Amino acid sequence: MKFKENLRFLRRSNHMSQNELADLLGYKSFTTVQKWEDGTTFPVVENLNRLAQIFNVDLDHLLNVDLTNDNVEVPILGEVKAGYNLYVNQEIMGYEYMSNHEYKPGEYFYLKVKGDSMVDERICEGDIVYVRKQDYINDNEIGVFLLDNNEVTIKRFRVMKNGPVLRAGNKNYADVKLKEGEYKVLGKVLHSKIMF
Repeated sequence: MKFKENLRFLRRSNHMSQNELADLLGYKSFTTVQKWEDGTTFPVVENLNRLAQIFNVDLDHLLNVDLTNDNVEVPILGEVKAGYNLYVNQEIMGYEYMSNHEYKPGEYFYLKVKGDSMVDERICEGDIVYVRKQDYINDNEIGVFLLDNNEVTIKRFRVMKNGPVLRAGNKNYADVKLKEGEYKVLGKVLHSKIMF
């Protein structure tokens, strides 16, 4: 278990004193936080969940992943088409390692890219894209989308006069008009890595 080290690391990384964290949790002094960080005591489940929320980290990562290490293991969950008509494979295909400077605690994963519809965005077949799991996307951001509950794709989201569309990064692909209830945002693409 990595809890005490992670708590100290996350608190310091967020420039927060033990007193400030205790105050956020409703404690009158820093001693409870101090005891958690030195391993003397352990928080109840309610406080563990609140700590995960405060530091925007997955609870399992807070407890079990060494967030202080130079490298973090991020799963490659499967393949997603930079095109259409492909189901995403949910199996873990392997892991990619990132430095803690690049990694922010939360729900992040890689997907392996198939297809050529995003080549002008420098997202090519065989690359892996780093995705933050989230259920919303802003105009002009690149995301991972589930269409009609069975098709997963990477595209740029655009808000147009006639409604939202998915836009490819390849002139050979037309925009896809989105209808309410017929698509779901799975995450935002943060960057792409070239794989050889």
